[in-house]
Amino acid sequence: MNKFDAVFVPSRHNKRALKNSGVKIPIFNVPHGVNTREFHPNNKKMTLTRAAGKFTFVSIFGFQHRKNPEGLLRAYWEEFSSKDNVILVIKTNGYAAYENEQWIKHQISIYKKRLGIRKDTAPVVIIGRRLSESQLKGLYTLGNAFVLPTRGEGVGLPFLEALASGVPVIATGWGGQMDFLTPNNSFLIPFKLRCPSVSMNSQHAISRKFSHLFAQKGQLWAEPDLHSLKKIMRKAYENPGLCKAKGLQGRRDMFQLSWDRAGKLMKIAVEKVLRSMK
Repeated sequence: MNKFDAVFVPSRHNKRALKNSGVKIPIFNVPHGVNTREFHPNNKKMTLTRAAGKFTFVSIFGFQHRKNPEGLLRAYWEEFSSKDNVILVIKTNGYAAYENEQWIKHQISIYKKRLGIRKDTAPVVIIGRRLSESQLKGLYTLGNAFVLPTRGEGVGLPFLEALASGVPVIATGWGGQMDFLTPNNSFLIPFKLRCPSVSMNSQHAISRKFSHLFAQKGQLWAEPDLHSLKKIMRKAYENPGLCKAKGLQGRRDMFQLSWDRAGKLMKIAVEKVLRSMK
């Protein structure tokens, strides 16, 4: 990277990481945006009969260890039973041809058995197929809360899209998402920084995809506190009014994060680099 004139990154988190890794050239923060005209609270909810009348947690992520699918599932299974009027809807995808919806469901089923979890857990719906744009937008608005206990993000685009849709976020309090997540629009999960290989090599890892990327000396990422995640999900479930208030605040916050703003900041950065080369 030091052979280039400059580098643009989408979050302060990325900027710190590059500086700590020895990048000496100028680093500009050019944040992502979100289209609040496309993602908004009035989008028609995705049709899902099982979710009717239930408090709905929604999660959207690629099925890989960094996203912490096992942490989300374990917290949900341990905290909620079939007696709770709640459902977790996960939209995910694999990265190889064989990692289809059926394969992902099988991995999750094996993990549940390995944990020895009781059978009367609250329902989980896994969507492993491609959704249309309208279905994806409607999946966000189906949710009372968006939850993703990620171990690390450069930005976390689903967080932006959830907030633009008026849905509050439950997320790890570390990563690129901290440029726009606040206690007013989100529930932030406490964490500790750990070497990625610790969890990657544990019995709880249900997707080791890209493990070679997180096996370098000195690497750290966030391990969200499972007990805190369970308490936060319970708090959200018991306080739908609070969720709505945080979601409305998130919607207001997202008006400041347009793609036009991102484009202008990139233009300013490019012009600054060009001036420095004269």
